[in-house]
Amino acid sequence: MRNFFKGLALAAALWSFAPATAAAFPDADKPITIIVPFSPGGTTDVSARTLAEFLEPELGVSFEVVNRPGATTQIGSTALSQAEPDGHTLSLASLPSLVMTYVDEARQAPYDRSSFTPIAHYISGANLLAVQADSPYKSVNDLVEAARKKPRTIRMGTVGLMSNGHLPGIALEDTASVQFAFVHFNGAAPLVTALLAGDVDVAINGTQTTIPHIKAGKMRAIGFFGERRTAFLPDLPTLRDQQIDVAAPSSFAVIGPAGMEAETVEILSNAIKTVIAKPEFQDRLTALSLESNFMAADELEAYWAAFEKRQARLIELARSAQQ
Repeated sequence: MRNFFKGLALAAALWSFAPATAAAFPDADKPITIIVPFSPGGTTDVSARTLAEFLEPELGVSFEVVNRPGATTQIGSTALSQAEPDGHTLSLASLPSLVMTYVDEARQAPYDRSSFTPIAHYISGANLLAVQADSPYKSVNDLVEAARKKPRTIRMGTVGLMSNGHLPGIALEDTASVQFAFVHFNGAAPLVTALLAGDVDVAINGTQTTIPHIKAGKMRAIGFFGERRTAFLPDLPTLRDQQIDVAAPSSFAVIGPAGMEAETVEILSNAIKTVIAKPEFQDRLTALSLESNFMAADELEAYWAAFEKRQARLIELARSAQQ
């Protein structure tokens, strides 16, 4: 009997020194917070809430979506970079916006790519080049030819300076060796209003806020900045289809602060992969004019690095054009 109790004591001692593992994740008593670095109601916010809704039953833990808008995502991204790396604070990141905040040295962001942990990429998209329904520009080549004849006279509207609407325009300028007159607005709504009013000749804008006006016969899309055609406008050629070698994808990813355990990342990544495959989740994305594109953490990390390199060059070109 004495040996039996000694054995129990030894087992208890060994157990007390056993290392903690990621198997404890997620903690059912602690919600998982998803930071959205944009205002409520937009595509990023709605897609984050949809993802949280599906992840709750998958992981067996409650989710909270918290909006931390401001400074082109810099406020929310700063909050994430300072969070505990326990997997219970995440962010839905728009890679174009996030990368711009730390690559552009003028912004003095308190973080860089090493401040975050890639978890999973889950949505891909791209902007459209849209014109009024009665515009003389029937293709991107028509637009480029007009800009070549009269530099800086074609008014190209964007959702903001250095935004994911501005930088694709810079890429188009650079590739086609032309110059546009950029007009920047504070978001998609005023940009759409300006195009409909004829205050700009062409707009670089997302599918969600452009397609309804295309269906209403008030706008036409003349090009898509994606790597491939969008399922929502399958007859719309990409810029590359029109022999202009430009692609500027918009990418949405779930990320965490630096220092997360590999096991925790894997649990989260696998859960996201599982819910993305659900038909009901796909239906919800379709309603938002969004398309899923899953990448696990390692693939996302490589994609992010390449994306950052491209963004850095476009920002440098944009800054040079301002001088």
